[in-house]
Amino acid sequence: MQSFNEWTDKKIKDDNLYFFKYNKFTNVEIVEKGTFATISKADWKNGISVALKILGNNPSINENDMNKFIKEFKNLRRASFHSNINRLYGITKEPSTNTYMMVLQYVNQGNLRDYLKKNFDSLQWSDKIKMALDITRGLKCLHSRKIIHRNLHAKNILVHSNKLMIADLALFKQLAGVESNSGIHEMLGYVEPQCHKVVDYVRDKKSDIYSLGVLLWEISSGYPPYSKIPIHNLVYKINTGFREQPITDTPSAYVELYEKCWDDNPSLRPTIEEVFDTLQKISQQINANNENGSKITEDLDKLDINNETNSDSINQNDSKLQISKTKNDNIGELNLFPIIMFNIYYY
Repeated sequence: MQSFNEWTDKKIKDDNLYFFKYNKFTNVEIVEKGTFATISKADWKNGISVALKILGNNPSINENDMNKFIKEFKNLRRASFHSNINRLYGITKEPSTNTYMMVLQYVNQGNLRDYLKKNFDSLQWSDKIKMALDITRGLKCLHSRKIIHRNLHAKNILVHSNKLMIADLALFKQLAGVESNSGIHEMLGYVEPQCHKVVDYVRDKKSDIYSLGVLLWEISSGYPPYSKIPIHNLVYKINTGFREQPITDTPSAYVELYEKCWDDNPSLRPTIEEVFDTLQKISQQINANNENGSKITEDLDKLDINNETNSDSINQNDSKLQISKTKNDNIGELNLFPIIMFNIYYY
């Protein structure tokens, strides 16, 4: 059985991987150390900033897993053109440690969890729907290429210049010697109940939809899911149907959508295309409401201005009214209403 490094060396020689020499990167500095990976920031050609992520520390990997990785690696790279997927350029090798790394797009606003903490109070519903659509577009692209993420949560959604993008697919964790259902305890709230109910459950597209539903709720609330529930009680509560409650003023269609996404029964969850279509309709409705609200406000502002600037005109009409009243009180009383109403509707 080959080591990961031996296998990667062979694939590079066979021209199956996109390889970049490490000396092409400058100003390399570690920006994050996690359980499964260390991420560094570096400068690349034409002033591009990239993230270098250690790729695999598994001492041995079988041929089947290697070929599966190559297939998904190529599919992911083909999907990397999409603006809502963290771009995968290829791989490089740090010579002093003989360690392979992924070369990824560097993002300037961290992950969704941190972004919501810093910016939630300033977000309007139009912003939240745009964020939901960003994630959905990225997942739609992956699913269209038969790529399943398997590990969607708020720390795997990155933010670059206020645009959300999907990152950190589970296929890379397999190469780090991590089982497909590992990491469940860290992000338990995003994991569908089937992973706890069925032995050796294999996650699929509907698994991603469940996680997406939880993310939609998180965008609406600004909080991590189930943050008030002790971790040792959470599996039982989720398995028995407990879910987070809707946040006040959330559009009803949005609530209905994420509740369908996190349905206990995978077959009742919508497809990613259905999620996208629904969010598009919600977005159009919110934009229409905003435009109508702006027009009403604008008309009211004009009315106030015109009332102030035309006070003299109204006073003149009042003077004419008084003259009319001296001649005929009844006619004067009848003239008051149409004169004032004329001034309002004229402007």
